[in-house]
Amino acid sequence: MRIKKFTCINCGAPKVNEYKSPYIVCDYCGSFTDIDYTLGLDFWKEDPVKTEIYKAKKIELAHRMAYAVNTGNKSEHNKLQNYFWDFYYKTYPEYLPPSIDNEEKYNIYIKVCADSSTNYAFDKSWEQKSLKLNELQNYLTYYKIGDESKVNTEGFFHMAGYYIKFTKDGMKDFYDNPEYSIMHELLPLQVHLKMKLSMFVQVWLPYLTDTDADMFLKMTGFKLQYVDMEKPSGKKGQCSHCKNEIFIPEGSFKVYCENCHKKNIVQTFFTCSSCGAENNVPDNLSKPIECAFCGTENRLIKALFG
Repeated sequence: MRIKKFTCINCGAPKVNEYKSPYIVCDYCGSFTDIDYTLGLDFWKEDPVKTEIYKAKKIELAHRMAYAVNTGNKSEHNKLQNYFWDFYYKTYPEYLPPSIDNEEKYNIYIKVCADSSTNYAFDKSWEQKSLKLNELQNYLTYYKIGDESKVNTEGFFHMAGYYIKFTKDGMKDFYDNPEYSIMHELLPLQVHLKMKLSMFVQVWLPYLTDTDADMFLKMTGFKLQYVDMEKPSGKKGQCSHCKNEIFIPEGSFKVYCENCHKKNIVQTFFTCSSCGAENNVPDNLSKPIECAFCGTENRLIKALFG
């Protein structure tokens, strides 16, 4: 069985602390980096009554949005999208990305979600691409190995290749749009794309044979993230915000508390590997840092974890 190792997209470190939301935040540099689809499903199934209420409201809104598209009423569609996204995240706050950590960012994020969804709905070229993807998914066939269902190879890889291109093209269009420039801060392209592909991999991996799974992981760039990992050395500490116990991996600089969803500063200085002088720890820990005294480049977190 393959176990997913969540690896930071910025510094290369693994996720070592137990996490309590579907979103993965690095225990070494504090970067928001991935998503756990399985845990996301657990939150979905946690309260069946809440889920049924959500599904009923979504169906109602979908009908109203479809009517708005058919009648060319873009402003009404946008209002409905704003209502939907706010309703979605108020119903499932666990699904809100951890980078959206105050009301101002939340309102901006909801607006971007609504505006982009409306523009997508009224764009005929993307409508055709979406229909093609649905068609490829509907043509997939399955067979049994014991009690397990497996998807047939040829159809699956045809669909997977199309989905990856569809997702990358959509992301490029979205992040190239100056109206959504704030998203480079709230949910950077490389993180957003990795999340989308990570979710896709997690959904389909159980339906693949070992041979197909290997091909699929190479195809999506996730081959090295499905390996065994030993927990690194470290120590127990206390969150400076909520006082919950946290594990602080050796060599970490910012540790995310899974209880209160805030970052703890572990180290504020680092020692230059060349001259030994103390330097301030920068906000971005993933890039080489020049010593303020001798100019030597220091990499604070080394990608030693696969």
